[in-house]
Amino acid sequence: MTRPVLSDADRADVFRGLAHPMRRRVVLMLDKCECSAGDLLAALDLTPPGLSQHLRVLRDTGLVRHRVEGRRRIYRVNASALRRAQRWYQQLA
Repeated sequence: MTRPVLSDADRADVFRGLAHPMRRRVVLMLDKCECSAGDLLAALDLTPPGLSQHLRVLRDTGLVRHRVEGRRRIYRVNASALRRAQRWYQQLA
């Protein structure tokens, strides 16, 4: 028997993070380039609290990481989390 790529809890987190269409849009944007919260707000039809909530879920599920530059947070996709989810999905085939 092969070892699972993601534990049940990790898999649930990844899919919870991707469950909302706006979070999927954020992940697609961050897959192309790193962005600040201000950059994301300018590109998406969201309020600052709404974006903050989505970014928190994405960070909590491990799909997005950030670094601090002065007063800004620069967000990027955590590609390893997406690759693990992709490998799990490929095991289904």
